[in-house]
Amino acid sequence: MEQPRFTTTDTPLAAYLIQAGFILLEIEYELKPNGKRQASFIFDNSAEIQERVNLYNRGEAVINLVLYEHAKGSLLDRIMRGGQ
Repeated sequence: MEQPRFTTTDTPLAAYLIQAGFILLEIEYELKPNGKRQASFIFDNSAEIQERVNLYNRGEAVINLVLYEHAKGSLLDRIMRGGQ
């Protein structure tokens, strides 16, 4: 049976989850009608990741700023390259 996935298009949330120790499984891209690509970040779903998402959404997430900035920069670089 396949593990359920957690998917988000929120780049800062994805960076937060990565700096919190969750593994980014892949980035999927969807071509929007305006010609731009939308990136979706995919992680394994779990109670732990849902708790972190809830903390983030409530504005209560605690981060390591250096790890967060590194994760966010890496994600933005990957998006710009189109996952290549």
